[in-house]
Parts: sequence; C-alpha cells; structure tokens
Amino acid sequence: MDEGRTAFPTWSCLSSHGVCMHRLVSLLLVIVVSSASAQSGERPCPAGAALRAIVAQSAGAASMPGMEMSSSAVLVDSTRREIRIVAGPYRIAAMAHESDDMMMMDTPVLRVAWPVSGWVRGYSVQLCDGDAATGSALPHDMVHHVGLANYSRRELLYPMVERLMAVGKETPRVSLPGNVGVPLARGDTLGLYSAFHDVDGKTVERAYVIVSLPWIPAGTAHPIDVMPFFADVNSVIGGTSAWDLPPGKSEKRAEFTMPIGGSLLALGGHVHDYARSVRLEDAESGKVLVKLSTKLTSDGHLIALGKRVFGFHEEGLPLLANHRYRVVAEYDNPTGHVLRQGGMASMAGAFVPDDVREWPRLDPKNADVLRDIASVGSHDMVQ
Repeated sequence: MDEGRTAFPTWSCLSSHGVCMHRLVSLLLVIVVSSASAQSGERPCPAGAALRAIVAQSAGAASMPGMEMSSSAVLVDSTRREIRIVAGPYRIAAMAHESDDMMMMDTPVLRVAWPVSGWVRGYSVQLCDGDAATGSALPHDMVHHVGLANYSRRELLYPMVERLMAVGKETPRVSLPGNVGVPLARGDTLGLYSAFHDVDGKTVERAYVIVSLPWIPAGTAHPIDVMPFFADVNSVIGGTSAWDLPPGKSEKRAEFTMPIGGSLLALGGHVHDYARSVRLEDAESGKVLVKLSTKLTSDGHLIALGKRVFGFHEEGLPLLANHRYRVVAEYDNPTGHVLRQGGMASMAGAFVPDDVREWPRLDPKNADVLRDIASVGSHDMVQ
C-alpha cells in the first residue's frame, strides 16, 4: 500500500481448524502511516522508575459488573493534544510454546475515566519495560491484543457496549484524517483489556502498556462524527459467535434493521479459514451492496480478506433508518467433516450517522448488556 493512502485493516483472522491466530481488528476508518513516520511520532518509553511513579495502585469497587479497579493512570498532554493511558505492571511469564493458545496471558479489565470532551483521532500502543534503568521498549510481538471498550455508549446494532479500538502485534499506528473523529465526553467510562505472551522464553517481571490517543478538544473544531459499525452473521452476546462449520459449501446469514440512517465510509470484515466471502445485502430488495472476497492458500487457509473504502474517493454507502439489511458468509470446507466452531464472519467499518444524537442509548440494566459487560476481554480477541 502506498504511504498516506486511506486504508482499512482487513480485520481477518488466520486460523487452523477454526482456532483464530493473532490477527486483530480496527473498527475504524484509518490512515495507516508509514513505519518511519509512526516511529518518529512515537514517544520513547519512560524509564522504569518513572513508569512505577506514574501508575499508582488503585483500590475500590467497580462501578459495573465485569470491570475491575487496578493499576492505571491517565495523562493529558494539552500541548500535543494527546491522552496517554498507562497501565501495569504486568508479569509476562515464560511459557511452553506448544500452541498459540497456551502462550496468551490475559489481564483484568481496567476501568479508565476519559478526562476530556472532544474527538479521538487515532491510537497507538507501546509495551515498556518497568525494570529498565533507562526507557526501554519491549518487543511488540509480545502484545497478543490490547483493546478499549466504551462502557458509556452502545453498539449500533446490538445491546452491547461499544468496542472502540483493538490492537495486535501486527497493527500499525492508526491516525484518522483531520476532519473526522470519534466523539467522547469527559467522564465516559472505558475498559482497557489486554493479553500478552513471551517471545523469547524469558519472563518479564514488570511490563507497562501505554495507549496513546490523539484528540481534538471540544470547542476548537467540529469534525465529522465517525462511529464504529459492526454486523455479525451469528451474534451471541456474552459468548462466542463461532459456529460448527459443516463440510462442503455452506452459507450463514443474519438480518438486522438499521435504527438510524447514515453512511458507511469503509468496510472490512472477519472470517476464518475456508471462507469464500462475506457480503452486505439489502434484505428488502436482495441487492448485494458490498462483497468482500477472501484470498486463500491452495488448501483453503486464509491469507487475506478484501476491504472497501468509500467516502474519500467516492460517496459513502448510505444505510437507511428502519430498513432491513443482511450479512451473509460463504464457506467451502474441504475437510470432509464438521469443524467445531470453525465458522465465523462479521463486517466492521466506519459509520457516519445522519444525526449522532439519535444513536441508540445504552441501558446498563439490560440483561444482554450485563452479559456483554461480563464478557469484555474474554471473547473480544479470541474471535
């Protein structure tokens, strides 16, 4: 991809017999900057003593189920217009590398109070050594995933809390164009979840995660509101959306009704091995609106999933309020037997609502919302 070109990460998942490997997603339209510019814009890791001083041990009861108080700090840099969430320390133990699943070490979900009102313009993640005398970054390959859930806003289509960002070892620094941003208000509650694994057989006693989020302060500008869009062919709130994949060709589909109108600026997706495509249809007319096809190896293992970018080089894709749409996954399983939880498919993208004030409200007492809150972090990144 050319540097500076608008792109959307392929939110695909390399898998073996339905078990996802370490490919994560961004739910937002992004401009992926070049490695050189990302490195030059990244601050170096603080020294270990400074990290330990930044993060004070917190204590207290969580305000919502599924969220735990733990060690974190939120720093506001008004000059750079950047928020930094620092969390840790985490002990990353050396583990037997018999399988990718055995390597992952989950951490509790940390509660973070968002400190400013405005718009988030991107994000990046660093993993730093808390025992280093001088600032020292740990290998980014140790990051299995780092994500932020927004407990103050609902997903568009489902009674779930919003998934704001997701980063894996392969995720580059993300930066939105200057005229768009994801709105957040001061006092919004975010949940930081993460998982790590060692890469060289050595234990790291104190690792710290730093999530940097550039922001546009309220009152200085009014960018276009961009919100995450997510549609799943087998949505299971509080659990896995995988299904048992039958042998041969098969389809799985699900319909949804748009609660509000707006336009998609970009659309990517998530599938497993043996997927042929995932598509978005107008359920009332049957018209295919977007079809994302896969690139597979000769034996059907996933290499990449296509993506579609609207909005900058062409008009966004309009989605109408109170209109029915359908997401459809196509698979061709050549193994001759059922693959347990071998199927998964969803579409995710950047959505500009016609009126953000009409966004569906989150009901924190709703049973589905409570189930989702309890599962944040445990199902988000294994899918």
